[in-house]
Amino acid sequence: MTQKIIFALEPLDARYTKQWYDQVPEQWDRHTGGPSSITVVGKQRSQMTSKGAFLDFADTNYWKSTQLAEFTNMMQQNQVPDDAVILFTDFWNPALIQVAYMRDLLGTNWTIHGIAHAGAYDPSDILGYKMRPAWPQHFERSLYYASDNTYFATNFHRDMFLQNLDIPQKDHAKAIVAGQPYMYLLDTLEKYQNVTKIDRVMWPHRYNHDKQPEIAEELGNTFDVFITQKHQLTKEAYYAKLAESKIVFSCSLHENLGMSMIEGTLVNCVPIVPNRASYSEIYLPEFVYPSEWTSSFDNYHKYKDQLHGFISERINHYSVFAQRLPEQRQRIMDFINPNKMFAHMMEKQ
Repeated sequence: MTQKIIFALEPLDARYTKQWYDQVPEQWDRHTGGPSSITVVGKQRSQMTSKGAFLDFADTNYWKSTQLAEFTNMMQQNQVPDDAVILFTDFWNPALIQVAYMRDLLGTNWTIHGIAHAGAYDPSDILGYKMRPAWPQHFERSLYYASDNTYFATNFHRDMFLQNLDIPQKDHAKAIVAGQPYMYLLDTLEKYQNVTKIDRVMWPHRYNHDKQPEIAEELGNTFDVFITQKHQLTKEAYYAKLAESKIVFSCSLHENLGMSMIEGTLVNCVPIVPNRASYSEIYLPEFVYPSEWTSSFDNYHKYKDQLHGFISERINHYSVFAQRLPEQRQRIMDFINPNKMFAHMMEKQ
C-alpha cells in the first residue's frame, strides 16, 4: 500500500483550507479506490490572519515548521517508505526544499508534488508587491525544480508562472494544469440550491489591494452590496448570505482560480467577472465584462455607467441569466475535479 503524506495548508475555519484539510485525503482515497495510508502533518496554534492576508504571517511559519518536524520524526521511526507520495497542498512551503534535500541525499524514491497558489511571480499578489526583489522568485524557482510536478488551476496561472520566473521551455512539462480538490463543494452547497433570491450583489473577496475593495465600496452607493470581510461570519452564515444573493461580483486584478466566485455560481448566483486572469478561461461570455472597466479605480469611474448597466440588467432579468447557470456549472467541473492531478501523482510510482 502506497504511503501518502500531505503537507496541508493550515485549517482556518473561515477559509477553504479547513475544508481541504478534511476533504483532500478523502478525495485522494476515493480516486485510488478505497482507504489507504494517508498522513496529514502539522500542528496548529491559532485561527488568526494578518490584515488583508489569506493567513497569519507568523502562525503560517509555525505551522510549516511543525510539519517538517513531524515528517522528520516519521523518518527516524521508519514510517516514510521509499516509495512515498508527498503532496504539498501549497507549494510555497520551505519544508518542500528540505524534504527534497533529504530525498536526494538519502537516495529515496519519494515523489514530491505541489499545488501552486499565490506567489511573488505574480506582481499583483501581496508577495509580488511587498517582498524585496529577486529572492522570492529564486525561491519559487527552487520549489519548482525540487518538486516532481507542480499543479496549476488554469492555463493563465501556469503561463504566468513559467513566463515570469523565466522557466526554460525544456522544463515546462512538469507544470501541469489540473483540477483543484474542490469537488466536496457539490455536497456542501447542495442545501443552498433553492434559497429565495434578493437584489443583492455579493463581493466575496479579502479586503486587500489586489481585490480593489474601493470599487465594491463605491458600488454600494447604487446597489445593495455585501462586502464579506466587513462581517464576522461563520462559513455556514457566509454560504447562506451568498445563496440568497442574485449576483456575485468580482473586480479582482489577479485571480488564479477564484474560489469564491465558483462557490457563488454553485449556489445559483449570476457571476459577474472581468475579462482577465483565469476568469477568461472559466466563465461564459454573458457573465464577463471588459477588463478595462475595472482595471483601476480611475477606470471604474470612467466606465461606471457601463458597469452599472451590466449589473442592473442581470439583477432585473435574473431569471433569464440564471438559465445559463447549468452550462456554467458544468464548465466549472473541469476546474474543481482533482482526478487528473491524483492520477498523475500516482502514475509516477
